[in-house]
Amino acid sequence: MTYSFNPMTDEELDAINLLPDGDYDFLVAKSTRKTSKSGNAMAELQLTLWDRNGKPVFVFDYLVFSNVPLNIKKVSRFSKTTGLNVEYQKGELPEELSGLTGRLTLGTQEPQPKMGGGFYPKKNIVVDYIPLKEEYSKPKPSDDFEDDTDIPF
Repeated sequence: MTYSFNPMTDEELDAINLLPDGDYDFLVAKSTRKTSKSGNAMAELQLTLWDRNGKPVFVFDYLVFSNVPLNIKKVSRFSKTTGLNVEYQKGELPEELSGLTGRLTLGTQEPQPKMGGGFYPKKNIVVDYIPLKEEYSKPKPSDDFEDDTDIPF
């Protein structure tokens, strides 16, 4: 007697949890303050995106707070999609970014060589954050429901 299954290549196995390149809504599931390799403050973001069946897929991204224009551009675009533009203009984003939502463009990074040999598998990466069209910040969610009797349902 034998076990029956459909064999898959390493490339097929690595691609199982990858989303197709494109634009997606996201939720910041977790944000952690870290220090970049060059010593700058950095926010490690665990982002939740959803495939076409509604299954959550997690993607990591990093916001590095430095004077490098490319890093500042990413922080600016993230701020504009999550409604933190006013805070960005002041030069002070909150350390806790969990719960924020927005829209991003997702791409795919090909396998990267590891130091010491081997390769990191193919993975999804954030190509860009898509700013809100409006020139204002999103209203912050509130738990202050003093009187909900006027709600028609």
